[in-house]
Amino acid sequence: MVKLAQIKDHNSRFEGEQHEGNICVFVGATRGIGAGTLARMATMIQQSTFYILGRSPKQAEEQLEALGTSNESNKFIFIEADVTLLSDVDAACKQIAEAEQKLDYLCMSAGLVPLNGAEYTKEGLEIAFALSYYSRMRMVSNLLPLLRQSPRPRILSVLNGGREQRIDTEDLGLERGWAVRAMINHTTTMTSLAFDHLASVNENVAFLHAFPGLVQTNIFSQLTAPESSGIAWRVGLAAIRTLTAVAFFLMGISTEDSGERHAFHLTSDTFGPGAHRIDETSNEVVVPGVLEEYRKEGWPKKVWEYTLAVFDKVTTIKATSSRP
Repeated sequence: MVKLAQIKDHNSRFEGEQHEGNICVFVGATRGIGAGTLARMATMIQQSTFYILGRSPKQAEEQLEALGTSNESNKFIFIEADVTLLSDVDAACKQIAEAEQKLDYLCMSAGLVPLNGAEYTKEGLEIAFALSYYSRMRMVSNLLPLLRQSPRPRILSVLNGGREQRIDTEDLGLERGWAVRAMINHTTTMTSLAFDHLASVNENVAFLHAFPGLVQTNIFSQLTAPESSGIAWRVGLAAIRTLTAVAFFLMGISTEDSGERHAFHLTSDTFGPGAHRIDETSNEVVVPGVLEEYRKEGWPKKVWEYTLAVFDKVTTIKATSSRP
């Protein structure tokens, strides 16, 4: 276990070393774990540019003001994007690529709890799956050319690193059998396998898949029941919100402390080029578990090829539907 005091010492030393001229992209950082990580990183590097992707510029105004106050040498640029949509991810990446020559840090933490069952975007992807996996991999795929130009590129996906489970390799996208647990297992294991493959063909890039543990966010408190829900589900959901809020308060860490840990993951020499799975105590997970079998069977490359095929399908459908 890497103690929080050690992490804070590292972050303070890094801050004092005057790291300048970095380009950073944060997805899912307008609240929760991402916001905590962004806030800490904004004080650790100087004269750098931060791109922050989110749905509402108005809702981000207070955050952007606070970030600017925390370090006036940095520039913070908000890009309005619905990152459940690959088309919005593409547009955001195009804007960044047109403005920058390199990218040093890519941090992704967007997600939701799909207690109301599967919901689908207009592109045909299940929303929770899209946030946890597809949109993140699309960001990585689009921005790798810029990351390769950095002397020390880091990609961090805050999800479930080290908690990989068996998946249905005959139905990777869960088109025939979507369920919450299956979605969590698939996005977790597929992220680690995809990062394994990408690390093998991008030898200077660090691919970090981290599990944050319990963090005091409001992800459960914001859950609402659909209007068509019966009284039993409404009461049950209220109970879930209350119980999880109590559990997170009693056993979780603050978003500030979580941000310290993920800023450490992004900046520490502990995690060099290659694919890394990181647990909630900031230790690398070295026991392969189910990944050992999947690696022997070539699934890192197979998962990435499947992911690219999904991207092609979505973009083809979009192009076809937009024709006059």
